[in-house]
Amino acid sequence: MTRRRAWLPVVLYVLAIFAVSSIPSLTPPGPKFVSQDKIAHFVEYLILGALMYRAAGRSTSPSPIGSFGFILAVCTSIAAADELYQYTVPGRQMSAVDWAADALGSAAGCALMVLRSLRREHRSGSAGANRPEEAGEAQRRSPA
Repeated sequence: MTRRRAWLPVVLYVLAIFAVSSIPSLTPPGPKFVSQDKIAHFVEYLILGALMYRAAGRSTSPSPIGSFGFILAVCTSIAAADELYQYTVPGRQMSAVDWAADALGSAAGCALMVLRSLRREHRSGSAGANRPEEAGEAQRRSPA
């Protein structure tokens, strides 16, 4: 998948978040229960965090922790912009608690993808000389 195509789901998803935020007096569907709105925010941004990591991967940093930090900063900025935008929509309100649920969801989604990536690396043995570039480098260093 090309780098640009990888970002298409992220862009479309962010647009969908803002489209839903444009609906006045919105309440989550389904049976009503305590913290239903916060769970909806968490899940919404869990998906965004996972999509962002899928698109950016480690292109933002060579380490998964660095990528995690960058992606979390971008997701929480989007969440803040969304909350500010909701302040302008009749029947909606801005909420720091909603933003916190968004941030936690983003962190969870990105963390799941980081763990998935590390697990794949571990399974493929990329820590050793299973990568072609590392195998070639190891051969050049070892005396024949």
